Amino acid sequence: MGKIKIAVIDDEEAVRRSLKNILEADGTYDVLTAEDGARGLKLVKKRRPDLILLDIMMPGIDGFEVLKRLKADYKTMSIPVIVLSAWASEENRIKGSRLYTDLYLAKPITPDELLEKVAQVLRRKNLI
Repeated sequence: MGKIKIAVIDDEEAVRRSLKNILEADGTYDVLTAEDGARGLKLVKKRRPDLILLDIMMPGIDGFEVLKRLKADYKTMSIPVIVLSAWASEENRIKGSRLYTDLYLAKPITPDELLEKVAQVLRRKNLI
């Protein structure tokens, strides 16, 4: 079995790089990145990742809109999504839940917590 593909969609380069480094250092994951919602949607449709890490606050198409579009498309609706956002109010967590996020995490996050939460969602979806 090959590595598990994870798409990271976040407008901050430092965050994308950090998440990619943490996940790929584990040896289990191959990380694809996109710097905004529009590119993220294209990436997901083209590469079909096993899991998506999604920021909410992004220019152009924000994370909530990305989530709506992914969940409305039968080709991408079953891909698990973990929202990872500094914008983690209770209201946004509820909105994310209504849009079928698998988990809503607040930034910043420790490397150990990130790896555990990713593995937790993948186990729940029987992907590992």
